[in-house]
Amino acid sequence: MTDMIGLVVEVSASQLTVALDPREQSGRIDRTSIGALVKASALGGIVLGIVSSVRVEAGGARHVLVVDLLGELTAGENGKLRFGRGVSVHPILGTPVVAATGEDADLVYGKPASFHARIGTLYRDEARPAFLVTNDLLSKHFAIVGTTGSGKSCAVTVLLRALLDTHPFAHIVLLDPHNEYATAFGTSAEVFDADNLQLPCWLLNFEELVAVLVRGGSMEEQEAQTSILKEAVIQSRRKFAGDGQEAGWITVDTPVPFRVGDLIRIIDNAMSKLNKVDTSAPYLRLKSRLESLNSDRRFGFMFSGMVTKDSLASVIGRLLRIPVEGKPLTIIDLSGVPSEIVDVVVSLLCRVIFDFALWAEHGKMPPVLLVCEEAHRYVPADQNLGFSATTRAIARISKEGRKYGVSLGLITQRPSELAPSVLTQCGTVFALRMGNELDQQFVANALPESSRGMLAALPSLRRQEAVVVGEGVTIPMRIRFDTLPQEQQPRSTSAPFSQIWQKDGADTGVIEEGIRRWRHQLRERPPTEPEERSASKPPGLTIFTPGRARS
Repeated sequence: MTDMIGLVVEVSASQLTVALDPREQSGRIDRTSIGALVKASALGGIVLGIVSSVRVEAGGARHVLVVDLLGELTAGENGKLRFGRGVSVHPILGTPVVAATGEDADLVYGKPASFHARIGTLYRDEARPAFLVTNDLLSKHFAIVGTTGSGKSCAVTVLLRALLDTHPFAHIVLLDPHNEYATAFGTSAEVFDADNLQLPCWLLNFEELVAVLVRGGSMEEQEAQTSILKEAVIQSRRKFAGDGQEAGWITVDTPVPFRVGDLIRIIDNAMSKLNKVDTSAPYLRLKSRLESLNSDRRFGFMFSGMVTKDSLASVIGRLLRIPVEGKPLTIIDLSGVPSEIVDVVVSLLCRVIFDFALWAEHGKMPPVLLVCEEAHRYVPADQNLGFSATTRAIARISKEGRKYGVSLGLITQRPSELAPSVLTQCGTVFALRMGNELDQQFVANALPESSRGMLAALPSLRRQEAVVVGEGVTIPMRIRFDTLPQEQQPRSTSAPFSQIWQKDGADTGVIEEGIRRWRHQLRERPPTEPEERSASKPPGLTIFTPGRARS
């Protein structure tokens, strides 16, 4: 066989070991290099695999290839070959191994027959596109992992733009903790931040309310505050819904509005009935905290003087883009949310999305993709870190979301700090460059054994390159993500220290302007934002600016 590379000398469940033909050892290196596609005959079909490593044995007398098995080519009903993942019958010892042809590669890497999206090219062949199978990608969750500077944010943008290009009526929610993505999607995205986000405090469940309102004092006093708050919230919710037996179904967690003023009055009334003045401390702390938040502009999206109304339908409609109205992506910019309640806001958003999908009429609720940047902050491996309600909300989506049409995309630079039970629920993993050995091992443990050979390349991947394994691709592959135009790139580039430090271009004006923005909580806006944001502002929504009193 003139195209023979070598002979099979060892067979395992997921790999072949191939001894190279002596003539091949000094021949065409591209046929035997890492990443090359090879094949061998087996009973009933042709087995295909990728070269994962090359070594020398017997003192240099024999060159050996290790081949990770991918799947097999079998004849269909029409007699044409078709590729399928998995190997039913392995080659026997001594079977010749040959280089795969272009036709073989077309069957393996070709455009899927089902819904698909292009995200880049194969790293060994830039002329061959890399496709995702979108239904399998979304129905079984995915994760994008990679160290800082590996191109992770651009990979997220390429992936989401590919989904939006092929699915114009998608429903995607992106949690953006660093204001990176607001400029990357143009008019396809509705951007919400602390100024125009509407998450009234009555949407919080009791655990979230406690995290926001119960502060200070001894453990016993905090327990007292929690008990006082629970009774006050129940009474306030029932008062808004209407007095009488018809409000008896309302619990402390029922998403029924309540007025902050009612909450304060109920706490005041309870405090006035105390016999001892020294027991009023927990009441006073709660009341003071409520009044402080209600007057703090930073918390205006959650606590404000606006008229309280049942806006749950409006909040869900805007959050999930129902109807889409030309903006299938919702970006939640969390960079302006006070750090002390960021975890609570993420918990609220994740919980509301899942709970609505759970209770919505089956078959009528459109499926939703929730993309969570910096996921290790919200679902940490260490259970003593983070906010437990946020962890449970995201973990619940990872375990049960697909039953109700909620898909999860996790983005992280430290996968070893992410809860293992959540990462293992991700059917597809995009692994960009990772130098940390602990992170590499963590990702390897979450993947099938047949994919681990490719992960050895993680420390040497170039920017924009990734190893993609799992349900969203026809086979594990190493790809290079498509390059984004400048106007579509996320704001994640590092500061150009070397260029800027060549001259003294700064003056005291930057200090004065920075202090003004700091004091008034002003963030830099995308260039096109004012017109688009005001045009999309719903009736009755107040956008707070410095010096403007809340209505």
